[in-house]
Amino acid sequence: MLSYELYLQKLSPECCKVEYPLGNHSFVTVLEESEDQLKATISANLDHLILHWGLGIKKPKEWINPLPYPGIKFPSSTVKFDDKSAESPFVEITSSFSTISITFTKSSAPIQLNFVLKRENIWYNNNSMDYGIPLKLPEVPIFLKNADSQIRNLVTEIIDVEMSGGAWTLMHRFNMCNNLIKKFSSSQEGLSWIFIWMRYSALRILDWQRYHNTRPSELASSQKNLTFTIISILKTSSTTGLINTSNLVRGILSCMGKGGDNGQRIRDEILQIMHRGGIRHHKSERDNRTSNLPKENLYEQWHQKLHNNTTPDDIGICEALISYNEHNDINKYWEVLSKHGLTKERLASYDRPLTYTPFYAPQIISDLYGYLELLKQVHGSVDLSQGIQSCKGFLPGNISKALEDITINMKHWDKISQMERVTSVRKDLKIKMQNLGDQELREVVYLDIALESYIRQLVEEIIHLDLSLENLCKKLYLLLNNVSLGCSDEEFSACCDDYYKFLSIYSKTLESYDTSLIIKAATDRIQRLLLTYVDEYTKLLDTKGRFLGEQFHADQETIDLFTEELIRGSLFFAVSIVLKKINSKIRIISGLKAWQVISPVFPVIGKLTVVDSLHSVAYEKYPEAVVLCCLKVTGEEEIPEGATGVISSSELDTLAHVSVRARNNKVLLTICYDQDEFMKIQNLHGHNVKVTMSGLGVEVKETNEICQISQDIERREIQEPLELENIVMRMEEFMERRTGAKANNCGVLKRNLGVEFVVPRSGALPYGTFEYILDQEENSQVKSQIFSYLQELDHCPSASETLNSLRSIIQNLSIKDSDKHTIQNLLQSIGCTGSWDLAWKAIKSVWASKFNERVFLSTQKARINLSDVKMSVLCQEVISGDYAFVLHTKNPTNNNTDEIYGELVKGLGETLVGAYDGRSMAFVLSKTSGSYKIESFPNKSIFLQGGGFIFRSDSNSEDLPGFAGAGLFDSFIMDKTRECRARYAEDQIVVNCGYRNWLFGKLKELGIAVERVFGGVYQDIEGVVCGDKVFVVQSRPQV
Repeated sequence: MLSYELYLQKLSPECCKVEYPLGNHSFVTVLEESEDQLKATISANLDHLILHWGLGIKKPKEWINPLPYPGIKFPSSTVKFDDKSAESPFVEITSSFSTISITFTKSSAPIQLNFVLKRENIWYNNNSMDYGIPLKLPEVPIFLKNADSQIRNLVTEIIDVEMSGGAWTLMHRFNMCNNLIKKFSSSQEGLSWIFIWMRYSALRILDWQRYHNTRPSELASSQKNLTFTIISILKTSSTTGLINTSNLVRGILSCMGKGGDNGQRIRDEILQIMHRGGIRHHKSERDNRTSNLPKENLYEQWHQKLHNNTTPDDIGICEALISYNEHNDINKYWEVLSKHGLTKERLASYDRPLTYTPFYAPQIISDLYGYLELLKQVHGSVDLSQGIQSCKGFLPGNISKALEDITINMKHWDKISQMERVTSVRKDLKIKMQNLGDQELREVVYLDIALESYIRQLVEEIIHLDLSLENLCKKLYLLLNNVSLGCSDEEFSACCDDYYKFLSIYSKTLESYDTSLIIKAATDRIQRLLLTYVDEYTKLLDTKGRFLGEQFHADQETIDLFTEELIRGSLFFAVSIVLKKINSKIRIISGLKAWQVISPVFPVIGKLTVVDSLHSVAYEKYPEAVVLCCLKVTGEEEIPEGATGVISSSELDTLAHVSVRARNNKVLLTICYDQDEFMKIQNLHGHNVKVTMSGLGVEVKETNEICQISQDIERREIQEPLELENIVMRMEEFMERRTGAKANNCGVLKRNLGVEFVVPRSGALPYGTFEYILDQEENSQVKSQIFSYLQELDHCPSASETLNSLRSIIQNLSIKDSDKHTIQNLLQSIGCTGSWDLAWKAIKSVWASKFNERVFLSTQKARINLSDVKMSVLCQEVISGDYAFVLHTKNPTNNNTDEIYGELVKGLGETLVGAYDGRSMAFVLSKTSGSYKIESFPNKSIFLQGGGFIFRSDSNSEDLPGFAGAGLFDSFIMDKTRECRARYAEDQIVVNCGYRNWLFGKLKELGIAVERVFGGVYQDIEGVVCGDKVFVVQSRPQV
């Protein structure tokens, strides 16, 4: 006969089973799944068992009577017990083996089967937690499916206990958090989930008390233990990065009070207050009118709540009672409760509900103030006065005196001086924290959290005032000092160092034109860093916050605003609102407009279409005219067909590649720096608009006018190169139809520019070299694969993967030894004696750049056959100088022929023309007067350094009429460049006016000289400044 032990042995290892102890015996739950049914079986090695069970239908651990529920095959003799449960007897196989099965239709199955076991007069209830068999697991989102198993288990455990419907309180939550935070103490991912969980608790989205009464001393003890665990973790938490584990741990700590040993006093002292005030058994007016109502009043109800379940709500209730009794005005009572988010419904929802209104008892006001301090000691987290009081006894005299000064000046009008006091104290506390024990450290961390909150409050109190630029800059300085106490980040450090030094250097001339632009460049860089913070913070928390909010049944507004409110409560947000004020002031001082017009094509008409980035719509072919409103433009994109204009909020250089292509294609490209104005434009999404130039900059308005797009684009013909004669050419041999325009123009400049300006040493691999190498027998397989992929390009809507494959295949090209030596001899003749493997890889990369995404989209748009595009390679010495620049000898923003428009960056020029965050130094030079005007100072985060040689793309499709090939193809530096963090406060071009005068004079002479060499044709010149020498690396006709 089958026994319990044999039954266990026969169970499949794959089945879902859980075994539990049952006194000296045990039982097992088994869940079996078929195509349309779920079968739950409970078996035990004990007789006379009754299954007392209910269903979790909306919440896993709720109890609903199963008898009315459809799709269940009930055990025999099942009877209703009450509205929440039924009872079914086990089937006894032997005296030591009994079993029971319940079958559910899968499509209508509840979330969970909940049960306890009864044998005669003994109940087995899993230590009051009940037992359960999950029948439906919540659908796990993709981002969580791909997470580490420990993270998945963490999230599942949190959701299970919070939404089970079983007994649960703040004490249980804090105890569980204590265990989990130890496990994930160094995991940013784990801590972020715990922080969101605790934040939803602090927002009262989660139950603070459910079916369980907690003595205040127990709650206070659990809080105390958790806070000491957090403090222990905080001592070793990382502060690296804008968002770091230290900030997350502090965030968790701020979601709860300190707890401690005062929990019992909460119970004891409320009794004393009521006794001294003579209000313990005071009848309410309702009691006097209706004799059958309970003889209670609000104070007695509150006393009962405090005895059974004190929570942070009690701080708000106590403050409301104080306000009411001070004014004898019931409106004051509800007003204070409302500030704490407490409604009549919430007060009535407690297990010990508060359903009465208070009566006037002014005799207890003094006692309530003392009681409030006690409640704050246990439940309060960011109360500044309480924090100062808690630390008075052990902080050194200088810090205690400074804290006293802060307290004295809390209502003083000079908030900036108060910010200085707070900043100074926080710096001192950070040093002091390193030598404190856990007890004192905990008090100081809570104080520091309160001070951080207070400094944000100070900013908000005076942000509406019309402060001077000096005061605004001082506020920003203080805020940055405070942010730096909580994070260490290389870019943030560079931003702060520059800003602090600029304030020191230019403190007396802040409102001069040049200084205001220098400060603007520094603050724009800080603003860019804030956007990085928002992106990273949102990426870390928003998806998690939405998921948990949905699982916790939070209202949609709370879920939608969850991450935004956390950001708005941070010091970074305070920085952002001060930056906005500074930016507004500087624009007035410097005369800068809110708009930067890069490609001045007006008017343009089209349907306003909001997109995340210009790159995201690269493959679009709009059937009707559109004006794109892009959150991000990097500088390397191609503008899609059908776009008549592009409006962005990204910083962008006027001479970036996308800027050149926009002007060439007669597409409006403009930047809006006013975020409020940009949001108004975004709100026109889907409407037909007309974009015009106005006195204030650019105007975007709805219109009924329609812009028709011409579908007939003239096919551009490309000049066929001459037949290949030699796979290498020296600089003096460069000529049209053998080498590209870059090489040819360098040759012209070398011969005609004179000695004042230097052209780097160069050589070339002419048109046809790629095809010659490809035709060699050892490359037959590569050629076949290229041909196959080219055929695919004609038939695929999105060519990214095919283009990637083409570029990858070209790297597999081989070369004969004789051809290798020929190319090596050319390279050695111009000084390139480095690694052949690196040179050969760079050459192949240039050839492969014919198949990058920009080229494919641009040639399609211009109706150019990609097979007609041929590529020569210009091999040129890299000048590793101080600055790289681009000059346009006719100002492209206003077409003024007397003005040279220039942009300049530190280090190599790739940061100027490529997708590197920030702006270059922009300036306008007068050819006739020699005067100059600076339009922006540099603030790019990165500059590049390196030497050696560069292999430049030089195709036969560049500079065609109506087609700007600039920047479509790629160039490659043979030796890897180094990325360096830019710091501008000691940079000559920024802080040395005399050096600027000299350099701009040289650049004006260069622009005029190069234009003269090419017969007066306006030029697009690229060059390098190295010491007192100016190099020209290429020049082309300006589009």
